[in-house]
Amino acid sequence: MFSDRSAFWDAELEQELSPILETLKQCGEVAGASCGRKPGVTGLVYELGGRTFQITYSVDVVRKEIRFYEFKQMSHSIDWRTALEQDLRNGEDQPGYIPQIGDPHKFIMTVELIHCGINTPKDLGIAFGSGAKKDKDLARRGNYLGRPVIEIGLASRCQIKKQSASTYVLTERGQRIAQSNDSETRERLLAEALLGFYPIQMIIEETTRGDKELTKELIQKIISLVSLGDCGGTTNPQLVL
Repeated sequence: MFSDRSAFWDAELEQELSPILETLKQCGEVAGASCGRKPGVTGLVYELGGRTFQITYSVDVVRKEIRFYEFKQMSHSIDWRTALEQDLRNGEDQPGYIPQIGDPHKFIMTVELIHCGINTPKDLGIAFGSGAKKDKDLARRGNYLGRPVIEIGLASRCQIKKQSASTYVLTERGQRIAQSNDSETRERLLAEALLGFYPIQMIIEETTRGDKELTKELIQKIISLVSLGDCGGTTNPQLVL
């Protein structure tokens, strides 16, 4: 993946990572890398992350070798038109859902909490400051956040054996958001995920193929066509663009 740049690299990754790899090749070290231990690896292992990548490697000073163990691209170029058309086809006959939490940054926070082990509806409800006394009410508050991150493909629900409670497990895209230290990258990944969210697809469908103007009235009309979902409560649905 390092050598076949035409297949895996975009301009942003090329611009950020190429000089770092060249510095490693010439000097064997680069500023900003953190170090630690990795099971099965003798010596120190280094980790370096940027806006577009995360690499894990070790340096063999005697042999003058750098060994890479992990390379993650944190963002990449997307053919938005093709992706949108594919998602619109996949979204046909899908039931609609509108989250009752309107702040997209709370979705990112939810992903981070799940990554840290706060991964049940009740625990999420507590983490977001619910003052409810009953477990079912705490869980309902947590579901307000857990359900949307499932709908946009950042997590899935996993049932615990012999227990009534369920946990949230991050998908690969959700893990990429949780592991990124750059707020702009996290927001970009969330925006990419929202492209597959059915209500967003409906709005784009109306404003592109339907040639309608993007207005508050159009958004309200589309929201009225979808259900509140299964979270319960009386909160009005929200959609923040």
